[in-house]
Amino acid sequence: MTRSGRFGPGSADGAAQGRVSLPGAPAPTTAVVGTNTSGVVTLWSAGAAAMFDWTEDEALGRPVAELAEWGLSRKDVTEFLFVGTSGLWVHEHEVTTRTGRRMRLKTTASLVAGADGVEEILASSTRVELPEGRIRLAMTERPFRALLERGSDLVIICDRNLVIGYAGPSLWRMFGCLPRQVIGQSGWDYVHPSDLATVRRDWEGAVSGSGEYRRLELRVRNGEGSWRWIEVRISNLVADASIGAMVLNIRDITDQHEIAEALASSEHLLQTIVDASTEGVCIVDPDGALVLANYRMAEMLAVNHTRLSTGQIFDFFDDETGHMLRQRLRQRALGVRELYEFGFRRLDGQHRWLRVSGAPWYDQNGRYLGAIGMVNDVTDLKQREELPGPGSNFMLVPSRHEGPAGYLLPRMPDRLITELMPPSQSSRSLPGLERLSRREIEVVRMLLHGDRVPVIARQLFISQSTVRNHLSSVFRKLRVNSQQELIVLLRERDQGDR
Repeated sequence: MTRSGRFGPGSADGAAQGRVSLPGAPAPTTAVVGTNTSGVVTLWSAGAAAMFDWTEDEALGRPVAELAEWGLSRKDVTEFLFVGTSGLWVHEHEVTTRTGRRMRLKTTASLVAGADGVEEILASSTRVELPEGRIRLAMTERPFRALLERGSDLVIICDRNLVIGYAGPSLWRMFGCLPRQVIGQSGWDYVHPSDLATVRRDWEGAVSGSGEYRRLELRVRNGEGSWRWIEVRISNLVADASIGAMVLNIRDITDQHEIAEALASSEHLLQTIVDASTEGVCIVDPDGALVLANYRMAEMLAVNHTRLSTGQIFDFFDDETGHMLRQRLRQRALGVRELYEFGFRRLDGQHRWLRVSGAPWYDQNGRYLGAIGMVNDVTDLKQREELPGPGSNFMLVPSRHEGPAGYLLPRMPDRLITELMPPSQSSRSLPGLERLSRREIEVVRMLLHGDRVPVIARQLFISQSTVRNHLSSVFRKLRVNSQQELIVLLRERDQGDR
């Protein structure tokens, strides 16, 4: 069976007497032996055949005690047969094989789910050279409790060559593999080819220093042959007398990677759509830092797009306009949506007008993230409203009233002035009336019809503050102080004309 194959509890893939083909050859110096809880052999790898001088056919179904002198006391054997499901049995011991060969082995054993769903004990043995004076290693599962009980993490214990000696209970849930499919195998066989160079560099760095640990992300193959993203913490505990191995703590982070990739794809699509828009688009966080801005927005502000995308929105306006925008942003934080206009002097010195549709920006949980603005340059429209038509007289209003450079304001034709009043009115002029712009005339006409500021704003698709700005300009030009005075003045004029 290939590595991409999958065994599950109760699977029929396990042949008679528990014979199962492993997904790839174990490391040549590693013997993997499986037994049932009675000590009868259910798995005998090619490494075990070479190490203990019994063929697979000869070993399967025999009591493991008959296959070698294992150098274990009765207490050692008892611990081996009753190793806990969440623990380990680790021993260094001298073995005498069928042919009389003697060797020293380090054996790691654990209780796992077998190919047919029945529990089995899997032991992985490797040869060791014992330095002179070294104390014999003998451990039960107890020193490993703190190491193995880490919530949903999968724990893998392996040697310096990444040959797997233990795989924790989370292996099946996380990767759809049984321990007998991976124990004794080289972990390198499961790493995505594109990640091999990075993983090898980090692995060598961790192995080279005692106590060293590294954290990295990589892709590994699961039991179905698919690639999964994992986060792995590599700990070098080879010098630790209670462990003596490399330990990997693994978390599956495939979902997080898929979400991040989908988000990146969505952001790229959004940026493409935004850049194709003829409107300026900007998204800012609660402090005014730009999260997203399109090229049209940069063009309207006459700034470099890269610079715009890395600054605060206030950086690209004069102090007065910046103060106004901060006030607007505070309104967004209160959930206010609005359409407003404002004039400003760009950094290149030009005076421009922008119309902004502003709205608060929330995440899917309703948490406030900032503000979104859809922006149009309405300078040309403003100029058409303010500049006189052919053959009209005009007057220059000082800049302190209408802007840094001053504006040419028209003397409105009698026809447009009389449209301000009901048809019964005469065309006798009122001082200052000829100075009103077309938009100001619209605002006054609606005011005379009984509309109030919110209604006028909705009808003209402008903000309430813009309506009030127009009214303030009208008050100044007609020398009145309030809407009531304006209405009284115009009605008195109507009465005087009758």
